[in-house]
Formats: sequence, structure tokens, C-alpha cells
Amino acid sequence: MRMIFVHGINQQGKSSQQIREEWLSSLHTTFARQGSDPFGRLSRIDAAFYGNTLEQLSSVKVKDEAIALGAEEAQDDFDEFAVDALKEMALRIGATERQIDDEISETTVAQGAGPHKKWIKAIARVIEIVAPEQGAFALRLLGQAHAYIRNKSVHDEVNKLVRPLFENDEPAIVVSHSLGTIVAYSILREFAGNGRPRKSPLFVTLGSPLGIKSIRNGFPKPRIKPENVLRWVNGADPEDFVALRAELTNDNFGPGIENYPDIENGKEDPHSITAYLRDPRIVKAIAESIP
Repeated sequence: MRMIFVHGINQQGKSSQQIREEWLSSLHTTFARQGSDPFGRLSRIDAAFYGNTLEQLSSVKVKDEAIALGAEEAQDDFDEFAVDALKEMALRIGATERQIDDEISETTVAQGAGPHKKWIKAIARVIEIVAPEQGAFALRLLGQAHAYIRNKSVHDEVNKLVRPLFENDEPAIVVSHSLGTIVAYSILREFAGNGRPRKSPLFVTLGSPLGIKSIRNGFPKPRIKPENVLRWVNGADPEDFVALRAELTNDNFGPGIENYPDIENGKEDPHSITAYLRDPRIVKAIAESIP
């Protein structure tokens, strides 16, 4: 039995070794408190790393300050892709419809820029008012998600880095976070659909944006638990605005997903992967999947 970690956003400049050590540190700490550590029964533990590649390939859409202040860097269909998700994020972290409407009424954009660009500028500014620095983060997340889902060359380059970890026939527990839940789901679907299933006794998604409509719709139907996944556990902190839909339900990903939408990561960073990996229910699910 193996284990694979698939990281999320803002990991550029790191390495697979750093990701592995950070995630394992949290898991070891939790297992130590429980008096047992099953990792010695695993044949290997790997961490994917694609952060630098995705940052470079999607940079035209995710120049933080330029987009947050004006959104003029967004291209193609990014505006339409992002506007609904941004509004959901804004409302999730405490903004009001009135704040958004007021900001839209005062927002100007370059002539011919289109209505979506005006909404993006306005909502990003509201997010920055309600939760400073989150507007840029939200746009970076959506920019990278958009690049991965809508741009085949970006999708292929990222998968080229992650897919080799899934090639081995040995069953693998897959633990993913944030944008990494999109990448992991995509690759598990790929193997399940091409006649080369890679058995996964457990697929863990933490702080996942898969429930965001524009992201979910980037996957062709049927959007369900891949046949090669025996158990899917999804966890979210109610304050994690990346996980807009804290539960992945029958309506969006079919039956068979265990949801823990009440994880408590603390106020400092509700999206923190190291905090997610200290939740006893997540750790218990991992331990139960290791024979």
C-alpha cells in the first residue's frame, strides 16, 4: 500500500520533499497523540509537485495585484468563469449583496471590456474590504483552476508531473488539498475511464473547490466517485471560503462521499492543510485504510 499527497495553491518555490515533510509532520503528530502510527506499514509515501509549472503557465491570469486592482489581465473566458465563484466566495466570508451592488455601481472599466470584468473588479474589492488579502488569493485560485480546467496544454503539463505517481499498480491512498483535489480527481477519473484503473482504498479531499459550480462543470458528466476509488472522504472548515460547498453531495458528485463539513482549523488560516491533517476523523479514515 502506498500514499500520495497532492498539494494545492501557493506552493510554488517548494519541492515534493518539502510538501511530504510538512504533511507527514501533521499526521505523525496526530497519530502520536493517539498512541499509534500506521505509516510503517506503507511501502512508500510520495508527494506530487506541480506548483512552479502551474504558476508559470497560468501567470497571465493570476498576476495578483494587477487582477485584484483592475482585472485587466484576465483573458479569454476567465471573466465569465470567475464571476459567479467570486460572488459566492464574497458572500461566504461575510460580504453582503448590498456591498457588492454598491461597489458595482461605482466601478468603471475600460470601454469594451465587458460586464463580467466590471463584476470581477467590484467583487474583488469587496473581498479585500471584508477580508484583506483574500481577494488576490481568490483570483489566484480561480486563475489557476481556470487554466487547468479550460486550457488543455496547461492540464496536460500538470498531469505529466503528477500522473507518474499513479502509474504503479500497487493500491494508493490519495490525500489532496485545495486545487490539488481538482488535479487528483481528474487523474483518478482518467485512469478509471481508460481501462487502467488504479485502485485507491481512500481518496481524501480537503478544503476542496470542487463544489464551485464553474469548476464542477469543467468536468464532463458523469461527475461521480470514480470506480477505482473505494472510499471518498471530504472535509472542510465552515470558514474555509475555498470550499464554497463544504459538502460534496449527490446533486454534484453522486452518492458514496463521506462529508465532514465541520472541521475546525482555527481562525488564523481555515484553509491550512496542516490543520486539516490534524483532524482526528481524517486521520482515523487514513489509518483505517492502511492494512
